[in-house]
Amino acid sequence: MRLLSSYDSDSMKPATRLLCAMMLCGLLCALLRAQAPPPPAYGLSLQDPTAPLGPVPVSEEPHHRLVLQNDFTRVYDVKVPPLDTTLLHQHDLPYLYVTMGPADIINAIVGKPELHQILQDGETHYSPGHFAHVARTDSGVQFQNVTIELVHPQGTPKNLCKDVLPGAPLNCPEQNATGDSRKTKKLQPQPAATAEDVPYFETDEIRVDLHKVSSGNDYVEAAPKTDALLVALSDANFDANLGGEHTTFLHAGDVLWMPAGKHRRIIDFLGTRSSFLLISFKDSAPAAATP
Repeated sequence: MRLLSSYDSDSMKPATRLLCAMMLCGLLCALLRAQAPPPPAYGLSLQDPTAPLGPVPVSEEPHHRLVLQNDFTRVYDVKVPPLDTTLLHQHDLPYLYVTMGPADIINAIVGKPELHQILQDGETHYSPGHFAHVARTDSGVQFQNVTIELVHPQGTPKNLCKDVLPGAPLNCPEQNATGDSRKTKKLQPQPAATAEDVPYFETDEIRVDLHKVSSGNDYVEAAPKTDALLVALSDANFDANLGGEHTTFLHAGDVLWMPAGKHRRIIDFLGTRSSFLLISFKDSAPAAATP
């Protein structure tokens, strides 16, 4: 019996040592975890942990889907679902954005306090760019907009009849006897305006106007002098014709590039009332002939 007891005791020593080593390892791991610094507490840490540490270009931010690109603009359809966040992304160019539906977001710009923004359907704003930010939908409401990057330098921005550039004064032109509120000679000739046409905003390079059409009241421009981008607002039901031919049907958030010189006709095909923004690119007009 003494031999058997001694054998059993000797055979248990390796197992005992292994158990002790495992317990010691667990204690050391717990101690290291307790001493590790906590993760950052600021809002930008909520983005995808697999994303790069620095801001990504707008073109690489997955909530921004490129829908149109040319020498004057890059247009993105932006959708941020409820309780979601964009990646930290960089805006290097000036841009307009048009809100589709109401929105309640947190705008976290690098180097500034977070800004809580409540936006209305169709609200349009201009930014000179050159910043990085995150947009979050903490309120549980989807955020959707059309972002229009402006490739060329814009010069001086100026509000007309809408607060597109926040905090800047309005410069709403007086309407003449025919109701034509558009005074910019560089964009003449213009189609006849109605009481519902509203000049929004302009820079040295673009002009933004709101137009509304309804049954029997089409938007027609026979010989446009500049290229333009149409942005259909949330009530839109359009039949767009260019050069005398049907081009496409347009609804909320759709965009259409309309070249200079090609006859334009925008029809509200449901016979209700639809509205769109028209962004005219002044620098697309042909240079004036020199004597």
